Amino acid sequence: MKKIVTSIILCILMGLTFANVSFAQEENDKKVKESVDTYISEQLNKINLQEIQNQIKDEKFIEDVDLKTFMKDLISGKKTMLDLFDKEGLKLFLFDELRASLKVASIIFVLALLSSILKSLDNSFSSGAISQVTTYIVFIVMVTLTLVGFKDVLNICNTTIDSMINLMQILMPILITFLVVMGFPMTSTVMTPIFMGGVTFINIVFKNFLFVSITIGFAILVINNLSNSIKLKKLASFIKQINLITIGAIFTIYLALVSMQGMYVKSLDGFAVKSTKFAIGNFIPVVGGFVSDSFDIILSSSQLIKNLFGGVGLIILVGICLIPIIKIISIILVYKTSAMIVEPVGEDSISNFLNEISNLMAIMLACIIAITIMFFVTIAIVVSISVVAQ
Repeated sequence: MKKIVTSIILCILMGLTFANVSFAQEENDKKVKESVDTYISEQLNKINLQEIQNQIKDEKFIEDVDLKTFMKDLISGKKTMLDLFDKEGLKLFLFDELRASLKVASIIFVLALLSSILKSLDNSFSSGAISQVTTYIVFIVMVTLTLVGFKDVLNICNTTIDSMINLMQILMPILITFLVVMGFPMTSTVMTPIFMGGVTFINIVFKNFLFVSITIGFAILVINNLSNSIKLKKLASFIKQINLITIGAIFTIYLALVSMQGMYVKSLDGFAVKSTKFAIGNFIPVVGGFVSDSFDIILSSSQLIKNLFGGVGLIILVGICLIPIIKIISIILVYKTSAMIVEPVGEDSISNFLNEISNLMAIMLACIIAITIMFFVTIAIVVSISVVAQ
């Protein structure tokens, strides 16, 4: 009987002990969560987001939200990153773009058909003078029409590059500051000059060299297709190859530098963070463990904020380049389709001109996509640099 009573008492005591431990663990978790939430709120309130907020207002298809509130909603799970997109506005834009593209394509087709009809009538009267004049008139009208489209694409590219560079110049200092807070001073020191120099170089080369050479290529194509006696096709092809090689070289070198430097220096900083945490936890008497845990909370909270900023930055970057890319693709498809339709019924020079102009626009599209990928990878690399010592 005594053994049974003793066993019951022991079970009750053990149950009370586990209940106290569980309650203490819950209280500890609650305090940690409150500490993290408080730290995150304080850090978000200290950061000046007015410039990014203004950037969002300038973008048509990104919701005008309060970023600090939006980030807190992201942490709590009330929002997702995709909630930054104005999905209804995007649908309306696609519909309007399709309608505008069909209008331009129909005008080009009517001009080519008119040229073909006039040429047939002229041939029936055994005279080539009227046919030649008609071809020149139609070609000049076609050049005027394509010049408007080419200018639109050029303006879109310049505006988009300016917006992306402006976003990166606002976002990267914030992300690099959090790298310093998280214990990655060497990484931030190395990444800053590479990024700032890279952005300046990209801006100069793409806007002052590539776009200028593409514009020269447009003028050469006009002259080349104006008369059969003028042959500049090889020169136009050479300029195209130079542009493509330049884009590829900048793309490869920039990504290689950012990736290699980020990976190499990150390991050194990670070792420093581990050493600091170990020293705090083991060599500071009495309060060492508490200080080490607080150190962990600060690092984890800073990492969370950095990753949130990086994620929001990636969404804004995609929002900046998405609409221009869609618009340029639609214009390219218009000219490609028009060249395909015009070829059986119109002059070869008109069809070739439309096709070559669309190829030039494709190079400008490649510029936008290359810059977007470079900046996207840069943000992703900075975001991926996390605290190794956890």
